Amino acid sequence: MRILLIQYQMLGDVLTSTIIADQLKITYPNAHLDYLIVAHAQALVENHPAIDGLIKVSKSDFEKINFIISLSRKLKQNKYNLLIDAYGKNNSALLSFLSGVKRRIGYKKWFSDIAYTDAIKNKPDTNIYKTGAALGSRMLLTVPVTNDVQWHLTPKIYLTENEHKEGKDWLLNSGIDPKKPLTMISVLGSSEIKTLPYTAMAKVLDEFVSQTKSQLLFNYIPNQKKAAVAIFNSCSPATQELIFIDAFAPSIRGFLKVLYHCDSIIGNEGGAINMGKALDVPSFTIFSPWINKSSWNVGEDGKKHISVHLKDYKPELYKYTALKKMKSKSIELYQQFDAELVFEDLKKFIEINY
Repeated sequence: MRILLIQYQMLGDVLTSTIIADQLKITYPNAHLDYLIVAHAQALVENHPAIDGLIKVSKSDFEKINFIISLSRKLKQNKYNLLIDAYGKNNSALLSFLSGVKRRIGYKKWFSDIAYTDAIKNKPDTNIYKTGAALGSRMLLTVPVTNDVQWHLTPKIYLTENEHKEGKDWLLNSGIDPKKPLTMISVLGSSEIKTLPYTAMAKVLDEFVSQTKSQLLFNYIPNQKKAAVAIFNSCSPATQELIFIDAFAPSIRGFLKVLYHCDSIIGNEGGAINMGKALDVPSFTIFSPWINKSSWNVGEDGKKHISVHLKDYKPELYKYTALKKMKSKSIELYQQFDAELVFEDLKKFIEINY
């Protein structure tokens, strides 16, 4: 049996959808499973035992109809028996339809009657997924092919023993002592509306360091360096002494090798936090005011994984408006997200994990 799983992007989604591959390999242990992803996400799925092959595409190509048509012709040659479209957008739906695969599973949308043979309503059971409903959404796509869905599955990243060593060597070469507390900081979100204001983040880091004396690594991409430095400059001198602002992993896989050795990851919700959880690293997550926390607070247990949201502290701000309608007010809402609000939850996290 041959299976194609599609989760074109984003990084967090590519990682999350690996649980579909895990379930499919449980259901069809002898199947060959290919995973279609954006090329730079390869680092997240290397060595994954449920994934046999990768079909890597670029963002610019996948958004072109001509490319989708050309790719569908190549996919037909692989003679897949089953296709699951976890991305669920127009381009992946078109690819699904043109692929020629006899059984195609995707989410119920306006195009689903044409694109898929099985259209699934995206409403995970909240009794099963009290946290991390994004996992439930993925697992629903496996319901048509098995009566034994493993609802407990969570994403995992697989590093080799040699990669563990490479991560430790990188720390030593960067002047970091792996024997002392070490924390990865998701210092910036993917955009301004997913990033705690710089001064508030600096206060959180000052409080964190005062309690842990932990060494800090900032996670950011090269074009965010100026913003990362601005947060560094807003921190107290005592905190600055423990921040290795220039210790920057050169690749996603390199970042994972380093993250593996951290005592925790804290900061803005996003791909880095999801990667930490997939490496079994404790996490303290600050959600953007407009993001639905219950969708992405995977594994939250109030101990190893804690997440906070402005709505937790100031529910009156959300009294009359649904979360999804607050996106345009995100920057305004962030001004209400005083750093001191999270200190009690942060202290609880520190007491358990440091």
